Amino acid sequence: MYVHPGAQSTGVGSALIRALLALAPNRPVRLEHLDGNDRAARFYAAHGFTELCREPSEQPDWPDTVWLERSGLPAARDLSATSPAAPGLPATSPAVVDLPATETLCVTPGGVEIAGFRSQGDEALRWWERLRQAYPESGLWPLILETDTPGLIAETDPYDTLADALAAAETLDGAALLADYGARRLTGDSEYAVGVRAELAGEGAWPEDPEQPGFGLPYSWGRPEPVLVALVPAAEPWLVPVTLQFEGWNGYPGPAAHAAIMRYWYQRYGAEPVIMSGETLQYAVARPPATRADALALAWEYRQYNDGEYDLYHADTLTDLAGGLLNAPVWRMWWD
Repeated sequence: MYVHPGAQSTGVGSALIRALLALAPNRPVRLEHLDGNDRAARFYAAHGFTELCREPSEQPDWPDTVWLERSGLPAARDLSATSPAAPGLPATSPAVVDLPATETLCVTPGGVEIAGFRSQGDEALRWWERLRQAYPESGLWPLILETDTPGLIAETDPYDTLADALAAAETLDGAALLADYGARRLTGDSEYAVGVRAELAGEGAWPEDPEQPGFGLPYSWGRPEPVLVALVPAAEPWLVPVTLQFEGWNGYPGPAAHAAIMRYWYQRYGAEPVIMSGETLQYAVARPPATRADALALAWEYRQYNDGEYDLYHADTLTDLAGGLLNAPVWRMWWD
């Protein structure tokens, strides 16, 4: 990957470099800058760049051009070869063998190529589990997509550039965003606000048999339909929305806000994105809420994030929804 010399270590330039390194952590990067720019030199050295060569200037009193290179890590897509476990990958983790041939599924609005392969049903979920194990080594987050989703991603017209979205995602607080959205809906003493406050205080009737859906993949006439297993370059699972830059309709969060919310839920609940379509998102959850109070708090956040409670959880009240989220290892979201 070559970075234009205009991307120096200040302002948008540094944000661009950070975006490239975060979204493509395993790719070699080569760039040039002008000798004497000590601030740039320190910035690049801190991010793993070493001097490759110099080009003397043809203009009198003009600084030389310094070429730098960051070699990167082993090729991210070579997942089929047996190799020692990377830091953070258990030594007993199996190598990803028999990986199907990949193809380019789409190119995101920010120019990131998303590769993947076709699968279906439970087989796709098994591939997700194997590729999730390999993620600390590969830097490629597995994400199951419905077949029309790559086209929707490619056609998105994002409000922010890739660099701006990454910079914003690093500073936004997902918990604060959800709390702010909720506070706006509870202003005043409307019947709705009074009812929600009562439920959050534990005064609602808990369902005896709450709806707790598992993962949902497309089926037709009782048979699984094809899906795509995408390999999304991202330094963290919660940066997947920034990589894809998918946004802009029916309350679907913008990439930066979406990443911030994902980071909050990832840190608190171990929630990781598994399946995505144009209007849905499904998470695997390692540490779901285990008390009614925590489930109610999550249910209120869920309501700010999406509007799938009635269709996916058959929930008529906030407490109904909390019952569906209590100890649930799968979360399903929908933007209608």
